[in-house]
Amino acid sequence: MSLPPACERAPHLALVTAHPGPLGGMETFARFLLETMLTAGWRVTVALCGRNIFTAAADRFGERLTIEPVDWLDGTCKGDREYFPRRILDRQRWFHRCRPDAAVFVQSFNTPFRASITGAALAGVPVVITHRTMPYPLPQVASRRHLWGLLPGLGLHRRRTVFKTWLTSALAARVVYNSAQVRAGYERQYHYPQSKGVVIPNAVIVPDKPEPAGRRAGLEPIIIGYVGRLHVSKGVDVLLQATALLRRQHAVRLLICGEGPHRDDLVALAGQLGLGALIEWVDPVEDVWPVYDRCDIIALPSRRESSSNMILEAMSLGKPVVVSRVGGLPELVAQGRAGVIVEPDNAAALAEALVALIGNRQERAALGARAQETARRLHDPATIGRAWRELLEQVVLKGIRPRRLAEVAAMLRSSDSAPVEVVH
Repeated sequence: MSLPPACERAPHLALVTAHPGPLGGMETFARFLLETMLTAGWRVTVALCGRNIFTAAADRFGERLTIEPVDWLDGTCKGDREYFPRRILDRQRWFHRCRPDAAVFVQSFNTPFRASITGAALAGVPVVITHRTMPYPLPQVASRRHLWGLLPGLGLHRRRTVFKTWLTSALAARVVYNSAQVRAGYERQYHYPQSKGVVIPNAVIVPDKPEPAGRRAGLEPIIIGYVGRLHVSKGVDVLLQATALLRRQHAVRLLICGEGPHRDDLVALAGQLGLGALIEWVDPVEDVWPVYDRCDIIALPSRRESSSNMILEAMSLGKPVVVSRVGGLPELVAQGRAGVIVEPDNAAALAEALVALIGNRQERAALGARAQETARRLHDPATIGRAWRELLEQVVLKGIRPRRLAEVAAMLRSSDSAPVEVVH
């Protein structure tokens, strides 16, 4: 496809991403990065697997955004994970045709874009991979023993698993994580090179005029909220069990907004616990801010989590939050300064933390104020956007084709973006 004259000098990014399910943190990040780079004057080609969540950006940015459905991944995020030569060559041809100056691969489920990353590298495109979830634990497969059990095995299955994941980092120019815990997990379990790693946290974009928070009389029940995917990893069952314990002492209600594969199980558990009349189930909505406004406390007792847009959004509105001590959640709440931390899978501890907040309105207000200050200072979208722009500018200028170097360098110098220190 020939480029319009106005676009010929702009650096060109390929954004490789997959959206097989409902909107979530991955989709929020992909939209943020896309609009950040388009606003900075870049051209972007989206290699899209699954649903197109970028229609609003296409209307806004027009010819500088190309969305190309490639469907390299299926609905279960399979289809690109194996290093099949034909598949790699197919991806290499795509990158040769697209000719981006850099490619960003938005990764979940460890490394689903293995063949595509290899194809991009073979096409000479500088690669940036970003991990938005905690690494999967390595499979515990017992090694065979040899010489009648006298010699231990080599653990070849485990080594192959590590190598297949590690190879994507070896082919990348930079690896971006959304929390220090995610980075530590990949560097520890899969031996990712520390020299390539960088942490750029999630941004939180607060609406210009959020609904006012002071809304109800003090005699009404406290509302505890959850906004997100209904999956066993999120620990919503633990929240239900904790509510069953604390309702003996306090008048409370639950507001649960979301959908997911375990919704029916959670509804059944709520009935078994006698909570049916205390819970309002709300279908997912694009505009979540009014949902947060109805809540007094937000709780996320996850069993596995890298970071959480739900917690960031709630914090940015001054809501007190309770999270579990897993993944990057303690980082979000400043190790307890901007939120309450409880151990995972512990309904009694969660109930105790919620009771302490329910019974102390002043503490709820103080915790919410610290949460708001933390979220807006550390997750400011302008700062996070500049960090991504600076990183990609560095990658492009190091790996740019010689004939493009002068014009791209001139374009980047003419940008009014100020350099920003990338968070390590």
